Amino acid sequence: MIFKRKIPNKTILSMVLPLALLLSAPVSAQEQQLESRNWYLALENDRPNIIEQEFIKGANPNAVDSKGNPSLMLAIRNKSWKVVDTLLANRQTNVNIENEARETPMMYLALMGETARLRDLQARGGQVNRVGWSPLHYAASKGHEETVRYLLSQKAIVNAPAPDGTSPLMMAALSGKRAVVDVLLAAGADPSMQNAQGLSPADWARSANHEQLASYLDQAVARKAASAPAAAGTYSGGAVQTYGVPERVEQPDLNRVQTVTVEPEPAPAADSSSSKPASSGSTSRYFDLDRFDKPVQP
Repeated sequence: MIFKRKIPNKTILSMVLPLALLLSAPVSAQEQQLESRNWYLALENDRPNIIEQEFIKGANPNAVDSKGNPSLMLAIRNKSWKVVDTLLANRQTNVNIENEARETPMMYLALMGETARLRDLQARGGQVNRVGWSPLHYAASKGHEETVRYLLSQKAIVNAPAPDGTSPLMMAALSGKRAVVDVLLAAGADPSMQNAQGLSPADWARSANHEQLASYLDQAVARKAASAPAAAGTYSGGAVQTYGVPERVEQPDLNRVQTVTVEPEPAPAADSSSSKPASSGSTSRYFDLDRFDKPVQP
């Protein structure tokens, strides 16, 4: 007699379930890939309804693309403002998230001159001041006077040094906008300040052929020297305030470049390869974001 043993249902399930999961794995992976593509298409084309649908499926509002660009910053870059609002409505969205160049959403908005949106993001926790490049640097670099004024009203550090010592005034000088230079000077910006390469705001202005602005900044330095007491440790026409380079210099967006030239060639400084602008005969990279507009050719 042959005895047949009945296999429990639980045992059958334990055998069949792994096989079913294995067979369905490629389909699940494909669906996930399609969702990811939908997500980034929505960021690019301002489709908030798709973003909301992806949220229901469990999408992460802080997701980054293959180049390390956070979703919020991609939406800002593409001016997908309805998507930006949808992302910000999600409590999990990090408003101070950084990309691989250590840029933040506040810096993007400052660079674009989006003062109202910058104000709204700050109200949600966006930081005005930070170590290294700041929103004030970015706003000044494009000559956005309204944005610069707003940031200063929110206690932005007017002489904040970038990792290589570059100041917001130097960025304003590069933009060639006299009005922005005046706003910064009135707020206490130091026209005699030099970065690690020994370059002053006037040097930055000359690097972009803004000769009149460079002369104006030279005069500002002379006025500062004349008004300063000639005492030990104070400026008397010789030494100027200089910021050095930290052990590891973090530069923003080094893949987006603009070449500039300074005449005459300044004295070389430590790690000058990471300073801006370049000395004569060499090239340098500055954080101009060519995804927003094309940099002016020198």
